[in-house]
Amino acid sequence: MKLTDLSHFIEQLPHCKTSQEAGIAFGDVVRPHGFMAAACGESRETPEGRSWEFFFNTWPVEWLRQYQANDYVRHDLVPVVARVSVQPFTWREAIAAREPTAKQVEHYDWATGLGVVDAFAVPIHYPGGDFGLCVCVADHRIENPSERNALQIASLFAHQRCRELGGQSGASTAPTLLTPRELECLRWVLKGKSDNDIGMILGISHTTAHFHIERAKKKLGVKTRTQAAATVVALGYL
Repeated sequence: MKLTDLSHFIEQLPHCKTSQEAGIAFGDVVRPHGFMAAACGESRETPEGRSWEFFFNTWPVEWLRQYQANDYVRHDLVPVVARVSVQPFTWREAIAAREPTAKQVEHYDWATGLGVVDAFAVPIHYPGGDFGLCVCVADHRIENPSERNALQIASLFAHQRCRELGGQSGASTAPTLLTPRELECLRWVLKGKSDNDIGMILGISHTTAHFHIERAKKKLGVKTRTQAAATVVALGYL
């Protein structure tokens, strides 16, 4: 990946109307170069403590489910290092610079088992302690300076566009509007259940289960049930 690969992406970004659209454009530009997934977000200090907000996340839904279920969010080295680093860095560099805990080793083994070889993180710091972070997950070592420069520029442009759009898109903030039944249906979608299965489990008709899932998709602004489930997992609602 080189800087010359970014021209279309940079021209396309101003036309993105939501953070999710920016995430799709970002994924389209990095995926052909061996990047399996990407995530972009921001961390803020609130009266209740530090909070994380995803702008977009293109991880497969099963990755998101396992990441949350195993509590890796509290043990992932990348956001920890990003809080104190102003320079981009790779996952391998973060691991090599410190003695990982048992849980961090577990997280590393889990990720490598998925085929992840490295990740590139771009921290973006703001006054007051807030900071943004864009991470690209790769199937190869990220050592080429030209590739690193291109990833950094693409990440900065993507993060800035998401902030211009108000941070989380309307689709991303929609989980607060989901009903308990809609969330319950999406929970079973994560487990691979069909509308018929969900209806039998919840004691409702398959058409009612389908209705709840379609309503959730509309509120979240996504096209598929899998995307809906992935969105609420990424935002911590499941």
